[in-house]
Amino acid sequence: MATARWWWDDPMAAMIAEFRKRQEQARDGERAMAGVYPAVNIYDDGEAYMIRAEVPGMDKDKLDVTTKGGQISIRGARGFDAGPEAAYHRRERGMGHFHRVVTLPDEIDGSKVSASYRNGVLEIVCPRVEQARPRRVAVS
Repeated sequence: MATARWWWDDPMAAMIAEFRKRQEQARDGERAMAGVYPAVNIYDDGEAYMIRAEVPGMDKDKLDVTTKGGQISIRGARGFDAGPEAAYHRRERGMGHFHRVVTLPDEIDGSKVSASYRNGVLEIVCPRVEQARPRRVAVS
């Protein structure tokens, strides 16, 4: 009678399983390293959404904020600090172009959206459309 071999008994199958596991870990690591830039905090005060995006060292003229429906798009470009030919000892800050789209839960009034940049933080105030604002209902 022949004995059944399980996949963990087969060295080739075990090697393939290990390879797939490491591939998945590498993909997860790339996603974690790439992150989502810029990091944002979104607040809701009932009247408007406030988006605060961390973009340190940026020139405000290189930031582009646009609105469409319930979405805010943030674009920009971060230049090289020491030049592209420099021999870096550590390079943790990303360089180049970025684009981040934030979808808000309610529709906003695009004509009233305002943005300011101070101390490395881009602050965007997005007022809700009148229909999306909370209303107090009288109980009779």
